[in-house]
Amino acid sequence: MAPVCPHCGSDRTRSTSLHAYDGIRHMLWSTPLRCRECHHRFFVFSPLKPLLLLTAVAAMIALTAWIALDPHSGLPSPRPPEQLPHARAAQGDAEAQLRLGLRYAEGDGVIQNDKEAARWFELAAKQGLAEAQYHYGLMLLKGRGVVQDYRAAFTWIEKPARRGYAKAQYSLGELYRYGTGTPVDKPRAYLWFNLAAAQGVDAAAKARDSLVWQLKPEQIAAMQEEARRMNFAPPAPTAAQTTPAATSVTP
Repeated sequence: MAPVCPHCGSDRTRSTSLHAYDGIRHMLWSTPLRCRECHHRFFVFSPLKPLLLLTAVAAMIALTAWIALDPHSGLPSPRPPEQLPHARAAQGDAEAQLRLGLRYAEGDGVIQNDKEAARWFELAAKQGLAEAQYHYGLMLLKGRGVVQDYRAAFTWIEKPARRGYAKAQYSLGELYRYGTGTPVDKPRAYLWFNLAAAQGVDAAAKARDSLVWQLKPEQIAAMQEEARRMNFAPPAPTAAQTTPAATSVTP
């Protein structure tokens, strides 16, 4: 049955547009019409609109329930404590101690804590792990989690550098270059930069080349000869070697 105009009674009507001032009730439940005879605008109930609204609400409720109940949806769950290497580190596993130190230093899966990082680095370093010795030396150099001690930092960084650890070689070159924990010695800085550069440390190559003009030709030749005699074989990479390239340690 065609809708009838309530003003003139004509059944000659046409659809028209909704307007913001029509109100929420008309927008949700009614269809606007206009009489072709008297041009009166009126509303009639639309059964399709409530049906669409209820369908949309039901879909939203179902989606919310699915997200809440699905264990694989949303943000990833925190890493279970058993996946952290605390147990093995506490039992004296140097690799686990190093990994734990890196996690505390970076706040990876644990609350960032420099003091804890330095403690685990020291334990692994005393077991001879080159990467741990390097990181413990950096903690001493920067005074992170430990009392700053340039001489001790130099000692710890020198150990892995002499074993061929490229990052430590670059850092040791910086220590010699600026006289941090040791007297300034630019020829030896050149030596360590040269060794690190040979292992692909770009910053070391740039630092080495910047020293060329500050050294005598015979000094450069002597350091190049010493580097050839040392003939380092880099230590095997460890599972914990996930840190960026060596960082400059200018005091």
